[in-house]
Amino acid sequence: MKRSLFFFISFLLLTISLSEWEDGASSFKSLIAKSKRHNVPVIVYVRADWCPWCVKMDAALEDSKIDRLFRSKLAVKITPDNSPGEKKISKMLGVKGFPSLFVILPNGTKTKLRLTGLGKDNNKLYKTLKKQLDKFYK
Repeated sequence: MKRSLFFFISFLLLTISLSEWEDGASSFKSLIAKSKRHNVPVIVYVRADWCPWCVKMDAALEDSKIDRLFRSKLAVKITPDNSPGEKKISKMLGVKGFPSLFVILPNGTKTKLRLTGLGKDNNKLYKTLKKQLDKFYK
């Protein structure tokens, strides 16, 4: 019994991301509303399943150091190929390529984040994202 519980807990810890990224158009709309109510920004990650750079970004977001940057923040992943609603959000944000990362302030102002250092070593990406996010989360 103890062994089964150990494996179950280990499985959960390995499969559950530390960040609380939400997905889809309905999550986007609810987070924007929540952002306005609580006066906090929303982070929007726009990606595509077929995009090799998005696959690298997905892996980077799972890195514990980078994951901590997004912990306890309103964050949503948008995949325009998944639904017309997500495609509409992507167009509204002015996405020109994948992956794209935006911060939307409660007043509706959007800022695109630079994604430099996306490669083998996540340290450069971490430093770039931290510097940019620190402007919004003081």
